[in-house]
Parts: sequence; C-alpha cells; structure tokens
Amino acid sequence: MLAKFKQQGYPGWFAPALVGLLLIALTTGLALVPLMLTFQWEIDLPWTPSGITRTLITAAHVLGGLLLLVWVGAVWLVHARAGWLRQERRISGGGMLLLITLLLLTAPLLLYVSFEPSLPWIATSHTVAGLLLPALLAAHLIRRGRGTGRRG
Repeated sequence: MLAKFKQQGYPGWFAPALVGLLLIALTTGLALVPLMLTFQWEIDLPWTPSGITRTLITAAHVLGGLLLLVWVGAVWLVHARAGWLRQERRISGGGMLLLITLLLLTAPLLLYVSFEPSLPWIATSHTVAGLLLPALLAAHLIRRGRGTGRRG
C-alpha cells in the first residue's frame, strides 16, 4: 500500500496516518458498541463506559472520523479516481466508498434525528458499516491474481 501511494505522489507519512486514523475510529467505535446496545437496544450489559470516559471515547471517535474523512478525500482525488479509470479493484473500492457514504450520512443522523424508533436502526447501520469497512479494505489490499490486478 505504501509503495502505491508513494508512486502516486502522496508523502511517505500519508499511508501510515490513514491506517492510524482508521484504527482510532475503529477502536473508539468498538468501545461505543456497549453504549449503543444499552441505550438504543435496551440490552443490559455488565459494563458500559460512563462519565468522562464516555465523553472522551466519543470525542476521539468523532475527531478520528472527521480526520479520516479528510484523508479519504485525499485518497479520492488521486488514488480512487486513477484506479477507477484503470478499472482496478472496482468492487472493493466502490464498496468502500459506499460504506464511507453510509457512515457519513448516518453520523449526523445519530445526533439530530428525534424520531426515537429510528435511532436503533441508524446506530446499528452506522456500526455495521464501520465494522465492514476494515474488512473490505483488507480485501482491497490483497491482490487476487498476480497480473493486472483488475479484479474486485
């Protein structure tokens, strides 16, 4: 991955920062899952983050997600457009863009939707999309068929 980004003109720190931001968003998102299960689905769990811990985890998740969105925008400008034109990994790349769009759309809905029955479904779709994104990224990075790399 690093070589591909360097070849496309990204600085050397770009790919590690992208992975780091993805890990921050993923780990803080996983830490928020007990809150979703408790508050949205009313499932009693033995532990949920509370007080300042919950606030710090949420703040780190929001900040990590916003910074990740900036990095994804930079990936879109060169890497994704070039890959799309070369018809390389369209299925996994397009799938990641769809998941990122779903995350982008559901994030503000979590904060601003006041129709209570829809909140568990919005939170769950946001969580599932966030969990699928790293799996799809891993599939995107694995080269199937050594050659042109033109498969999903």
